Amino acid sequence: MIKKELFIFDMDGLMFDTERLVYECYLETAKIHGFEVKPEVFNHVLGKTQGDIIKTLQYIYEVEEEVVKWRKDIVDLKFQLIEERKTVRKKTGLLEILNFAKEQQIKTAVASSSKRKVIDLYLGLEDITPYIDVIVAGDEVSNGKPNPEIFLTACHKSGVSPDKAIVMEDSPAGINAALNAKITSFHIKDDLSDMPSVNGPIKIAKNIKELILPSLKPDYRVKSLLDVRDFMQTHELTI
Repeated sequence: MIKKELFIFDMDGLMFDTERLVYECYLETAKIHGFEVKPEVFNHVLGKTQGDIIKTLQYIYEVEEEVVKWRKDIVDLKFQLIEERKTVRKKTGLLEILNFAKEQQIKTAVASSSKRKVIDLYLGLEDITPYIDVIVAGDEVSNGKPNPEIFLTACHKSGVSPDKAIVMEDSPAGINAALNAKITSFHIKDDLSDMPSVNGPIKIAKNIKELILPSLKPDYRVKSLLDVRDFMQTHELTI
């Protein structure tokens, strides 16, 4: 049993409700570019870097240039909507676990596949910046999740060994990055199964059911960040 000294947070879909926003952008721009889109497709790009997202979509649809154009419009629309709405919506339990970390003098890190300027934007919009000690962005590491580099870098920058950290993630890529880093992980699934689909002439070329997502073996599965706070509180940070 080791007392934990560092909380590492993924950002999109974990701290903020941005995955639902992004999927909304997939749907709207798919109508313009003619792509068929289903929630199952989106599940295969969660937690990945921009480059890996494009490669995954190109593989799924078996087209290249049109995917690049589509992805650009997805990103452009996302920032347009964020500018209009002035929020990325905090997920349940975010403030509670950040306040708990501060009370217990636990260091906090954001380790996200998003670019640094995007992380800074989101944290600023929701007034979360003062709670965060360390940030590691996707454009600050050489290898994206599920490679463990981003989480190990967060530990290094925090001055905390991996065995004294926990990772909170919603994506398969992120959970496997934590596993590869040998860091205790909490999986908080961001369920988008209620979101609609869009039909289009550019069809999904692969059998989605045969595209196997990485098997997940998180240390813990919970429903929200509030559950993580309660768990760590009950166990007095020692697991």
